[in-house]
Amino acid sequence: MKRLCVGTAFVLTVTGLAFAIACGQGMPANSGVTEPLLVHGAQFVSGPLPGKAPTNGGPPAPSGDAGARTFPPLTITAFQVEYPLALPGATGKSVAGRASSDTAAIGVKLQGLGSGYWVVPIGDPDPDYPGESDFSLSADFNADDPTGQRNLLAVAIDSNGNGGIQQESPLCLTQKIPDNLHECVKTNVVPRAVFTLQWDANWDLDLHVILPDGADVNPKQPVTVPSEGGPPGPTVGKIDRDSMRGCVNDGWRQEDLVFPTEPAKGNYELYVDPFSSCGLGAVRFNMIVSEPGADGALHPTFTRSGEFIQTQESGGSRGLFVFEKRFD
Repeated sequence: MKRLCVGTAFVLTVTGLAFAIACGQGMPANSGVTEPLLVHGAQFVSGPLPGKAPTNGGPPAPSGDAGARTFPPLTITAFQVEYPLALPGATGKSVAGRASSDTAAIGVKLQGLGSGYWVVPIGDPDPDYPGESDFSLSADFNADDPTGQRNLLAVAIDSNGNGGIQQESPLCLTQKIPDNLHECVKTNVVPRAVFTLQWDANWDLDLHVILPDGADVNPKQPVTVPSEGGPPGPTVGKIDRDSMRGCVNDGWRQEDLVFPTEPAKGNYELYVDPFSSCGLGAVRFNMIVSEPGADGALHPTFTRSGEFIQTQESGGSRGLFVFEKRFD
Protein backbone atom coordinates (compact mmCIF):
# COMPACT_ATOMS: atom_id res chain seq x y z
CA MET A 1 0.00 0.00 0.00
CA LYS A 2 1.62 3.29 -1.10
CA ARG A 3 0.64 6.73 0.16
CA LEU A 4 2.16 9.96 -1.13
CA CYS A 5 0.89 13.39 -0.10
CA VAL A 6 2.01 16.21 -2.39
CA GLY A 7 0.49 19.65 -1.96
CA THR A 8 -3.24 19.10 -1.49
CA ALA A 9 -3.57 15.51 -2.67
CA PHE A 10 -2.14 12.07 -2.10
CA VAL A 11 -2.24 8.92 -4.18
CA LEU A 12 -3.87 5.90 -2.61
CA THR A 13 -3.31 2.49 -4.17
CA VAL A 14 -5.82 -0.23 -3.39
CA THR A 15 -4.90 -3.61 -4.90
CA GLY A 16 -3.40 -1.94 -7.95
CA LEU A 17 -5.95 0.85 -8.27
CA ALA A 18 -4.61 4.37 -7.76
CA PHE A 19 -6.69 7.46 -7.24
CA ALA A 20 -6.20 10.83 -5.61
CA ILE A 21 -8.00 12.05 -2.50
CA ALA A 22 -7.62 15.53 -1.10
CA CYS A 23 -5.47 15.52 2.04
CA GLY A 24 -7.92 17.77 3.85
CA GLN A 25 -10.79 15.38 3.10
CA GLY A 26 -9.35 12.21 4.52
CA MET A 27 -6.07 10.52 5.38
CA PRO A 28 -5.44 6.82 5.97
CA ALA A 29 -4.35 7.58 9.55
CA ASN A 30 -4.95 4.11 10.98
CA SER A 31 -5.73 0.55 9.97
CA GLY A 32 -9.38 0.82 11.00
CA VAL A 33 -9.33 -2.33 13.14
CA THR A 34 -11.13 -0.54 15.98
CA GLU A 35 -13.75 1.05 13.74
CA PRO A 36 -17.46 0.11 13.98
CA LEU A 37 -17.16 -1.54 10.55
CA LEU A 38 -14.20 -3.50 9.17
CA VAL A 39 -14.17 -4.34 5.46
CA HIS A 40 -11.98 -7.20 4.29
CA GLY A 41 -9.34 -6.36 1.71
CA ALA A 42 -10.15 -2.65 1.82
CA GLN A 43 -8.25 0.54 2.69
CA PHE A 44 -9.42 2.62 5.66
CA VAL A 45 -9.40 6.39 5.18
CA SER A 46 -9.97 8.82 8.04
CA GLY A 47 -12.43 11.65 7.49
CA PRO A 48 -15.93 12.10 6.08
CA LEU A 49 -17.27 9.93 3.27
CA PRO A 50 -16.85 11.76 -0.08
CA GLY A 51 -19.80 12.92 -2.12
CA LYS A 52 -23.21 14.37 -1.36
CA ALA A 53 -25.63 13.18 1.30
CA PRO A 54 -28.26 10.61 0.26
CA THR A 55 -31.51 11.81 -1.26
CA ASN A 56 -34.95 10.39 -0.58
CA GLY A 57 -35.40 9.43 -4.22
CA GLY A 58 -32.74 6.72 -4.27
CA PRO A 59 -30.32 6.23 -7.20
CA PRO A 60 -30.78 8.60 -10.16
CA ALA A 61 -32.76 7.10 -13.04
CA PRO A 62 -30.81 6.13 -16.17
CA SER A 63 -31.49 7.55 -19.60
CA GLY A 64 -31.55 5.71 -22.94
CA ASP A 65 -32.86 2.24 -23.74
CA ALA A 66 -31.91 -1.00 -21.98
CA GLY A 67 -29.03 -1.66 -24.37
CA ALA A 68 -27.37 1.74 -24.00
CA ARG A 69 -28.30 3.13 -20.62
CA THR A 70 -26.39 6.14 -19.32
CA PHE A 71 -26.26 7.50 -15.79
CA PRO A 72 -25.28 10.75 -14.11
CA PRO A 73 -21.59 10.74 -13.15
CA LEU A 74 -20.55 8.51 -10.25
CA THR A 75 -23.86 6.77 -9.66
CA ILE A 76 -24.45 3.79 -7.38
CA THR A 77 -27.06 2.03 -9.52
CA ALA A 78 -27.80 -0.90 -7.18
CA PHE A 79 -26.84 -1.47 -3.54
CA GLN A 80 -27.97 -4.10 -1.07
CA VAL A 81 -26.89 -5.69 2.20
CA GLU A 82 -27.53 -9.42 2.22
CA TYR A 83 -30.13 -10.03 4.97
CA PRO A 84 -30.09 -6.55 6.60
CA LEU A 85 -29.89 -7.83 10.19
CA ALA A 86 -26.68 -8.26 12.20
CA LEU A 87 -25.37 -8.60 15.72
CA PRO A 88 -22.53 -6.45 17.05
CA GLY A 89 -19.44 -8.59 16.54
CA ALA A 90 -20.90 -10.45 13.55
CA THR A 91 -18.53 -11.31 10.73
CA GLY A 92 -18.74 -11.89 7.00
CA LYS A 93 -21.75 -9.73 6.12
CA SER A 94 -22.01 -9.62 2.31
CA VAL A 95 -22.69 -6.38 0.47
CA ALA A 96 -23.04 -6.10 -3.30
CA GLY A 97 -24.11 -3.65 -5.96
CA ARG A 98 -23.34 -1.90 -9.22
CA ALA A 99 -22.06 1.53 -10.16
CA SER A 100 -21.72 3.61 -13.32
CA SER A 101 -18.71 2.86 -15.52
CA ASP A 102 -16.84 6.05 -14.55
CA THR A 103 -16.41 4.68 -11.02
CA ALA A 104 -12.90 3.74 -9.87
CA ALA A 105 -13.72 2.68 -6.31
CA ILE A 106 -16.51 2.41 -3.76
CA GLY A 107 -16.47 4.07 -0.34
CA VAL A 108 -18.56 2.57 2.49
CA LYS A 109 -19.27 3.33 6.16
CA LEU A 110 -21.91 2.95 8.85
CA GLN A 111 -23.94 6.14 9.00
CA GLY A 112 -23.24 8.23 12.09
CA LEU A 113 -20.48 5.95 13.42
CA GLY A 114 -16.71 5.83 13.12
CA SER A 115 -13.91 8.19 12.17
CA GLY A 116 -13.68 7.41 8.47
CA TYR A 117 -14.68 5.08 5.67
CA TRP A 118 -13.47 2.06 3.70
CA VAL A 119 -12.44 2.03 0.04
CA VAL A 120 -12.67 -1.00 -2.26
CA PRO A 121 -11.86 -1.03 -6.00
CA ILE A 122 -14.70 -1.37 -8.46
CA GLY A 123 -15.12 -4.76 -10.10
CA ASP A 124 -15.56 -5.82 -13.71
CA PRO A 125 -18.20 -4.45 -16.10
CA ASP A 126 -21.49 -6.29 -15.73
CA PRO A 127 -22.41 -7.92 -19.06
CA ASP A 128 -26.09 -7.90 -18.15
CA TYR A 129 -26.11 -4.17 -17.34
CA PRO A 130 -24.26 -2.14 -20.00
CA GLY A 131 -22.55 0.94 -18.60
CA GLU A 132 -22.37 -0.52 -15.09
CA SER A 133 -19.68 -2.34 -13.11
CA ASP A 134 -20.12 -4.70 -10.18
CA PHE A 135 -18.78 -4.36 -6.67
CA SER A 136 -18.91 -6.61 -3.65
CA LEU A 137 -17.40 -6.71 -0.18
CA SER A 138 -17.45 -8.62 3.07
CA ALA A 139 -17.71 -6.70 6.34
CA ASP A 140 -17.35 -7.41 10.07
CA PHE A 141 -18.99 -5.46 12.89
CA ASN A 142 -17.29 -4.34 16.09
CA ALA A 143 -18.56 -6.12 19.21
CA ASP A 144 -19.03 -2.68 20.83
CA ASP A 145 -21.27 -1.30 18.08
CA PRO A 146 -24.44 0.30 19.48
CA THR A 147 -27.64 -1.54 18.61
CA GLY A 148 -30.45 0.05 16.65
CA GLN A 149 -31.46 0.93 13.12
CA ARG A 150 -28.49 2.03 11.02
CA ASN A 151 -27.86 2.72 7.36
CA LEU A 152 -24.86 1.45 5.48
CA LEU A 153 -23.68 4.23 3.17
CA ALA A 154 -21.93 3.70 -0.16
CA VAL A 155 -20.60 6.18 -2.68
CA ALA A 156 -19.00 5.91 -6.12
CA ILE A 157 -15.54 7.54 -6.26
CA ASP A 158 -13.61 8.50 -9.41
CA SER A 159 -9.86 8.37 -10.06
CA ASN A 160 -9.46 11.89 -8.62
CA GLY A 161 -11.18 11.07 -5.32
CA ASN A 162 -14.45 12.82 -6.19
CA GLY A 163 -17.63 11.22 -4.88
CA GLY A 164 -21.12 11.10 -6.31
CA ILE A 165 -24.39 10.99 -4.40
CA GLN A 166 -24.20 8.62 -1.44
CA GLN A 167 -26.70 5.77 -1.35
CA GLU A 168 -27.99 4.02 1.76
CA SER A 169 -29.10 0.50 2.56
CA PRO A 170 -30.99 -0.11 5.83
CA LEU A 171 -29.36 -2.31 8.45
CA CYS A 172 -30.60 -3.39 11.87
CA LEU A 173 -27.94 -3.99 14.53
CA THR A 174 -29.85 -6.02 17.08
CA GLN A 175 -28.97 -7.20 20.56
CA LYS A 176 -28.10 -10.86 21.11
CA ILE A 177 -30.93 -11.50 23.58
CA PRO A 178 -34.07 -11.61 21.37
CA ASP A 179 -36.27 -8.54 21.80
CA ASN A 180 -38.57 -8.87 18.75
CA LEU A 181 -36.30 -6.35 16.96
CA HIS A 182 -37.50 -3.60 19.30
CA GLU A 183 -34.06 -1.93 19.16
CA CYS A 184 -34.66 -1.19 15.47
CA VAL A 185 -38.47 -0.90 15.33
CA LYS A 186 -39.61 0.80 18.51
CA THR A 187 -43.26 -0.06 17.88
CA ASN A 188 -42.44 -3.77 18.17
CA VAL A 189 -43.49 -5.08 21.58
CA VAL A 190 -40.73 -6.93 23.44
CA PRO A 191 -41.28 -10.41 24.92
CA ARG A 192 -42.73 -10.50 28.43
CA ALA A 193 -39.76 -12.56 29.64
CA VAL A 194 -36.63 -14.21 28.24
CA PHE A 195 -34.51 -16.83 30.03
CA THR A 196 -31.03 -16.87 28.47
CA LEU A 197 -28.09 -19.24 28.84
CA GLN A 198 -24.77 -17.99 27.43
CA TRP A 199 -21.35 -19.64 27.64
CA ASP A 200 -17.76 -18.91 26.62
CA ALA A 201 -16.32 -22.13 25.15
CA ASN A 202 -17.41 -24.67 22.55
CA TRP A 203 -19.20 -27.01 24.94
CA ASP A 204 -22.67 -28.40 24.32
CA LEU A 205 -24.66 -26.88 27.20
CA ASP A 206 -28.44 -27.06 27.40
CA LEU A 207 -30.95 -24.74 29.05
CA HIS A 208 -33.65 -26.51 31.11
CA VAL A 209 -36.63 -24.65 32.56
CA ILE A 210 -39.08 -26.46 34.83
CA LEU A 211 -42.51 -24.88 34.45
CA PRO A 212 -45.04 -24.46 37.30
CA ASP A 213 -46.85 -27.59 36.05
CA GLY A 214 -43.62 -29.63 36.25
CA ALA A 215 -42.92 -29.80 32.49
CA ASP A 216 -39.23 -29.67 31.49
CA VAL A 217 -38.69 -27.24 28.58
CA ASN A 218 -35.29 -27.76 26.92
CA PRO A 219 -33.81 -27.77 23.39
CA LYS A 220 -35.11 -31.32 22.80
CA GLN A 221 -38.61 -30.33 24.06
CA PRO A 222 -38.54 -26.62 23.23
CA VAL A 223 -42.13 -25.38 23.72
CA THR A 224 -44.10 -24.55 26.87
CA VAL A 225 -47.36 -25.81 25.33
CA PRO A 226 -47.02 -28.87 23.06
CA SER A 227 -48.78 -28.51 19.71
CA GLU A 228 -50.73 -31.17 17.82
CA GLY A 229 -48.31 -31.68 14.95
CA GLY A 230 -48.22 -28.03 13.80
CA PRO A 231 -45.97 -25.11 14.68
CA PRO A 232 -46.41 -23.50 18.11
CA GLY A 233 -48.86 -20.61 18.35
CA PRO A 234 -47.72 -16.98 18.65
CA THR A 235 -48.30 -16.90 22.42
CA VAL A 236 -46.39 -20.10 23.21
CA GLY A 237 -43.00 -19.87 24.92
CA LYS A 238 -40.22 -21.52 22.91
CA ILE A 239 -36.48 -22.17 23.09
CA ASP A 240 -34.97 -20.66 19.96
CA ARG A 241 -32.12 -23.10 19.21
CA ASP A 242 -30.11 -26.13 20.35
CA SER A 243 -26.75 -24.38 20.27
CA MET A 244 -23.59 -26.49 19.82
CA ARG A 245 -25.70 -29.61 19.29
CA GLY A 246 -23.42 -32.54 18.58
CA CYS A 247 -20.45 -30.23 19.28
CA VAL A 248 -21.02 -28.50 15.92
CA ASN A 249 -19.96 -24.87 16.26
CA ASP A 250 -22.93 -22.68 15.29
CA GLY A 251 -21.29 -19.42 16.39
CA TRP A 252 -23.89 -18.76 19.09
CA ARG A 253 -23.19 -20.55 22.38
CA GLN A 254 -26.54 -19.25 23.55
CA GLU A 255 -30.07 -20.58 24.11
CA ASP A 256 -33.13 -18.48 24.94
CA LEU A 257 -36.57 -19.43 26.21
CA VAL A 258 -38.75 -16.60 24.90
CA PHE A 259 -42.21 -15.85 26.31
CA PRO A 260 -44.02 -13.62 23.77
CA THR A 261 -46.86 -13.05 26.27
CA GLU A 262 -47.16 -13.12 30.06
CA PRO A 263 -45.90 -16.46 31.45
CA ALA A 264 -48.30 -18.53 33.52
CA LYS A 265 -48.23 -17.68 37.21
CA GLY A 266 -45.97 -19.74 39.45
CA ASN A 267 -42.36 -20.76 39.99
CA TYR A 268 -39.90 -21.44 37.15
CA GLU A 269 -36.74 -23.40 37.96
CA LEU A 270 -33.72 -22.69 35.74
CA TYR A 271 -31.04 -25.35 35.19
CA VAL A 272 -27.89 -25.78 33.07
CA ASP A 273 -27.06 -29.22 31.70
CA PRO A 274 -23.35 -29.76 30.83
CA PHE A 275 -24.32 -32.27 28.15
CA SER A 276 -20.87 -32.55 26.53
CA SER A 277 -17.49 -30.90 27.00
CA CYS A 278 -16.70 -31.50 23.30
CA GLY A 279 -13.18 -32.39 24.39
CA LEU A 280 -12.52 -29.08 26.17
CA GLY A 281 -11.40 -28.61 29.76
CA ALA A 282 -13.75 -26.00 31.21
CA VAL A 283 -16.56 -23.57 30.41
CA ARG A 284 -18.07 -20.55 32.13
CA PHE A 285 -21.74 -19.68 31.73
CA ASN A 286 -24.20 -16.89 32.50
CA MET A 287 -27.89 -17.37 33.22
CA ILE A 288 -29.84 -14.18 32.51
CA VAL A 289 -33.48 -13.25 33.07
CA SER A 290 -34.69 -10.30 30.97
CA GLU A 291 -38.00 -8.44 31.32
CA PRO A 292 -39.57 -5.25 29.92
CA GLY A 293 -38.64 -1.99 31.60
CA ALA A 294 -40.63 1.21 31.97
CA ASP A 295 -39.15 2.39 28.65
CA GLY A 296 -40.66 -0.57 26.80
CA ALA A 297 -37.26 -2.13 26.10
CA LEU A 298 -35.94 -5.47 27.34
CA HIS A 299 -33.57 -5.32 30.32
CA PRO A 300 -31.74 -7.96 32.39
CA THR A 301 -33.29 -8.31 35.87
CA PHE A 302 -31.15 -11.22 37.07
CA THR A 303 -27.75 -12.69 36.17
CA ARG A 304 -25.84 -15.57 37.73
CA SER A 305 -22.56 -17.12 36.58
CA GLY A 306 -21.03 -20.54 37.01
CA GLU A 307 -18.41 -22.94 35.68
CA PHE A 308 -18.14 -26.60 34.65
CA ILE A 309 -15.05 -28.77 34.20
CA GLN A 310 -14.78 -31.71 31.84
CA THR A 311 -15.48 -34.37 34.48
CA GLN A 312 -18.94 -32.82 35.05
CA GLU A 313 -20.30 -33.48 31.56
CA SER A 314 -23.58 -35.32 31.93
CA GLY A 315 -24.47 -36.92 28.62
CA GLY A 316 -28.04 -35.78 29.24
CA SER A 317 -29.76 -34.72 32.47
CA ARG A 318 -31.52 -31.77 34.04
CA GLY A 319 -28.14 -30.51 35.20
CA LEU A 320 -27.23 -27.84 37.74
CA PHE A 321 -29.94 -25.79 39.45
CA VAL A 322 -29.19 -22.07 39.06
CA PHE A 323 -32.22 -20.00 40.04
CA GLU A 324 -35.94 -19.96 40.67
CA LYS A 325 -38.01 -17.18 39.11
CA ARG A 326 -41.58 -16.49 40.18
CA PHE A 327 -44.30 -14.78 38.15
CA ASP A 328 -47.38 -13.54 40.04
